[in-house]
Amino acid sequence: MSLRLRLILALVLVNGLVLGTLAWWISQREVDLRELQVQREQELREDLALRVMPRFRPEELGDLRKMLSWPLWFEYDDVLVIDTRVLELDGQKVPIGTVLNPRGRRHREAEFPLAEITQAVVKATEENRPIAVADGVAMPLSAYRPFAGPQRPWGGLYVALPALAPPADLAWTVLMAALASTFAAALVAAWLLGRLVLRPVERLAGGTEGFAPGAELPPLPQEGAPEVVALSNSFTDMMTRIRGFQEELEAEVHRATNRAMDSERLASQQERMAAMGTLAAGLAHEINSPLAGALHGLEVLRESDDPEKRDRYGPLVQEALVRIQGLVQRLLLLAPSRLEEGATSIAPVVDDLSLFLASRLVSIRWQVCGPTDLEVPMARGDLFALLLNLLRNSLDALESHPPQDGGELVLQVEPISEGLEIQVWDNGPGAPEAILPHLSEPFVTSKDVGTGTGLGLALAQSAMRHSGGSMSFENRQQGGFSVRLHFPAVS
Repeated sequence: MSLRLRLILALVLVNGLVLGTLAWWISQREVDLRELQVQREQELREDLALRVMPRFRPEELGDLRKMLSWPLWFEYDDVLVIDTRVLELDGQKVPIGTVLNPRGRRHREAEFPLAEITQAVVKATEENRPIAVADGVAMPLSAYRPFAGPQRPWGGLYVALPALAPPADLAWTVLMAALASTFAAALVAAWLLGRLVLRPVERLAGGTEGFAPGAELPPLPQEGAPEVVALSNSFTDMMTRIRGFQEELEAEVHRATNRAMDSERLASQQERMAAMGTLAAGLAHEINSPLAGALHGLEVLRESDDPEKRDRYGPLVQEALVRIQGLVQRLLLLAPSRLEEGATSIAPVVDDLSLFLASRLVSIRWQVCGPTDLEVPMARGDLFALLLNLLRNSLDALESHPPQDGGELVLQVEPISEGLEIQVWDNGPGAPEAILPHLSEPFVTSKDVGTGTGLGLALAQSAMRHSGGSMSFENRQQGGFSVRLHFPAVS
């Protein structure tokens, strides 16, 4: 049975019970009133038989003064006395003799049924028996003759019953019954809703709160209204499907993460290759000079056997070759065949940067501040590529928009409580405010089309995340651009 039908039946039953009880009470009340009316009529007859009938002697009947002066008439609400002389007109018997109103007629209402009462009094006189009429009794009135047989009535009288106490207001009773019915129906509906809906839904909500990736599917309630059970089964099916989607999503995220890591590794390798291009340009001049000296010394040694020349040019050739070997080793350090892990000292990386960017640093004020003998948790090649990228961005900005007082580029190292901070800043034009929040996103650049890829800061951000650090950047208030690299402490 559906919840809606259950609620409708419950409300109908509750209201039917309350209203049926009210109808029974009203009918019982009517029965009690009728019984009370009959009892009052009987009491009135007995009272009249004991008090009124023995009151008048035969010679007093018809004496209006004596009949009206009887003080007990005022114990009754209304009294009407009629003798037996009547005239029949149009089927109605109209009294033509004595008609007395001991209580008067002023207190009677306009709707007083005088004709009906008159006919009842005449009939009671003719039939010599009491007749109930208009909330009273019509009785024959006979002269009192002790020890006499059947007596012919002189006339009849009507006596009204005493007024009953006003009954309770039926409208108020019905209103209270309606309120009781509404209250009882509300209680039954609340109980049904709580048992069939609210408590199962609360258990359903509690069960779904424990639903988490990797956890077992919680048992959901199977009791309550059919609609709630169907809802619970729907939640179970939905969570089962969601669990399948979660597993598929986790697998896809894992695959996407691996692809992103592969892309970052490839981009890092490409960044190193770009750094090697810059390295090659910087090393060309450095290698040419010692190489020319070594070739000249070897030529002299090959053409002469003079011991003095051998002692003189031999060390020069060795020194030149050692210098060339050191430059080649630096190049190999910046282009490893696989990704490196571990910590790197800042000082040699700064020396490599000064060497490889020497031709571009001549026209600006280049400064290195702070202790460079500290280490950062990053491979030497990665740190070199990271700092080279930042320095080249600043040099590009300074060269495209040279300041009036000359360009300035600073690399500042500062130990902090959580690790180490390296700041690279310049006094160039800075980044446009519109793209400043998006500079670390791929392919976002402030350079002209064809001069920048927009990958430099994105790769730098990736390298910092790989090392466990973070990167932030801003336009300086005094002009220029600043990048802060926050490295964790080397473990």
